[in-house]
Amino acid sequence: MKHLVPRSLRVAFLLSYSSVAHANLGVVLLTVFILALAGLNMLFVPGLLNGLVVSSDTKVKDTYAGDIVVESATQNPLIVNAADLVKKIESLDGVVAATPRNAIGAELTSNNDRANCMVTGIVPGLEERVFTTNQYLIEGSFLVDGDTGIVLGVQLAGADKTDIELFSRSLKTVHAGDTVTVSYANGVVKSYQVKGIFQTEFIQTDLQAFISESEFDAVSPAAKGNAGSIRIRIAGEEGISTVEEAIKSLRSGLRVSPWQDYAGIMRSMTDSFSVINAILDVVNILVAGTTVFIVTYIDVTNRRKQIGIQRAIGITSAAVLQAYLIRAIFYAVVAMVVAGLIFWYVIMPIEARYPFRFPFGPVYLSIGSPEMARAFVILLAASLVAGSVPVWMSLRIRLLDAIWG
Repeated sequence: MKHLVPRSLRVAFLLSYSSVAHANLGVVLLTVFILALAGLNMLFVPGLLNGLVVSSDTKVKDTYAGDIVVESATQNPLIVNAADLVKKIESLDGVVAATPRNAIGAELTSNNDRANCMVTGIVPGLEERVFTTNQYLIEGSFLVDGDTGIVLGVQLAGADKTDIELFSRSLKTVHAGDTVTVSYANGVVKSYQVKGIFQTEFIQTDLQAFISESEFDAVSPAAKGNAGSIRIRIAGEEGISTVEEAIKSLRSGLRVSPWQDYAGIMRSMTDSFSVINAILDVVNILVAGTTVFIVTYIDVTNRRKQIGIQRAIGITSAAVLQAYLIRAIFYAVVAMVVAGLIFWYVIMPIEARYPFRFPFGPVYLSIGSPEMARAFVILLAASLVAGSVPVWMSLRIRLLDAIWG
């Protein structure tokens, strides 16, 4: 086994071990500490950004768009004979459920307060299989089939929650059991009892109002049997494209879109996260690289005469360089292990108990093996490059100059 390892590498390991073993303990701990902080940052930031993406994407799909949206691609904005198409869609492999929706613009009034919104007609039994909005009720109850009441998002009702983003544009004091007047865009005016109020913490969802399909048909008879859109829940994200193609083959004149097309500002926000992450990676590389460079530079400067003597007695420059690279790898590995243990067993449990809160709800740190490996590679590469530069500069000095200092 001894002969399988090149002599220069064996010498390098010996020099590296001696260097670390006899180094100032405070310097070693400080180096590891600073590198561990850089490693923690490289774990924490992607974990937070991934958590933001997961939380926002989940909220968009579960309360606003579904996984797939089917609309009419013809001059007629309605999908005719929607019930038949819904049954065919639900028979496709990978589809969990589908629900038709119709929407119309309206103005809600209560006392002297007004709020504009889109009132959506839904089939409550199917809606609850595709969306989770009914699970976010803060007052009252959700709709049932044939219901004649209305359910409002908190950004419309207000519900005396002065801390919500659009309270000033809401009905402010409306609660479950109150009556609101709805003036539809087609001229119909009706009064409804508010059955429930929901708060998903996703503004686009919380600006919606729901009535039952039968009530919507009474308001807009042309919509009876038809749908403005069909929202679909599928079993797995990876099956979206397959289901889309299958839906297109069911009937012509359909526009089939993935949920990302309806994410709006959330999609723009999540796209920005990758840019933020890249910028912070550069900062972390500079921090880690500078730390290793300074520690190595000071050590090489103090040991210049010793390095010169080592070269004079036959230790090659390659062995000296490899020794410092091995030491840099040691620092990076120890720092990353420390950072990983702190992240998994200290930071994540604390954040899980006290999550960050954003406009679309709580956000939990989310990080997997690829992000862990990526952080380690970045830290290791920065350490190797920064550790090799001062050694390479020192080895360029003439041997006699190095020996005489």
